[in-house]
Amino acid sequence: MPQPGPVAPRGPTVTELLSLKWDLAVAPVETAAPKESGTHVKEARKALSRDEALRTIAGTDPRPLLVLRECARCNKTDDALLQPGVDNEKVMFLARWFHCVRLPIDVVKQDHPFHALFPGDDSEHLFVTTVDGSKKHALESDSSRTQLCTAMTEVLAASYTKDPEPLFKDIHVYGDKLDALDSEAKDLAAARAKLMEARIPDQKKLAKLDSEIVRVAKKIADQKAAIEKSSTIPLKAPAKPAKAG
Repeated sequence: MPQPGPVAPRGPTVTELLSLKWDLAVAPVETAAPKESGTHVKEARKALSRDEALRTIAGTDPRPLLVLRECARCNKTDDALLQPGVDNEKVMFLARWFHCVRLPIDVVKQDHPFHALFPGDDSEHLFVTTVDGSKKHALESDSSRTQLCTAMTEVLAASYTKDPEPLFKDIHVYGDKLDALDSEAKDLAAARAKLMEARIPDQKKLAKLDSEIVRVAKKIADQKAAIEKSSTIPLKAPAKPAKAG
């Protein structure tokens, strides 16, 4: 029985839509009281509590968190798990509803402000969690994509008014259309470039090509807008603290 051939890579529009955008967490900087000279002395850094660390890396972004720590020994294997590609589209698609944060190698040191999130070298390298930390899934580089997607889906379902996971089916429909439009746009650009090589370009053909290029660009923009519209899902309202009895 013949084996299926390699799947063609996605075009630039889908690749951009599925790109994972990282925030680099910035640790708070504290200073001691000023000296008589008026200068300030930087205090030794210290670890925050787990809740403080989560609040700090979340910042003003209310979305659930996908947090990755860099590791010198792992040769970017966790990074590879999250790399875009046809076989990893679902991970990248679900990631658009997360606030993705990358932490440095030294986060495992006891004095690092975010140490409570990764207490040691044997800590997981990746976790997903609701923004308040109440639902967390620890994951490793050898976790299957099925495990990662399941963890992501559970956190998203707890965070949003509607589970985004079923929308993944749409990415294939939209994605295939966008790939075809990208291919058409590429062919039109090549045809225009070839036409411009003539000593006196045919202005009628040039105008027709330019019109086709504009038409295809609008179709791409419309498809992207449709994806953005379907991806807009409200977050659940934060739980109100229980009243003291």
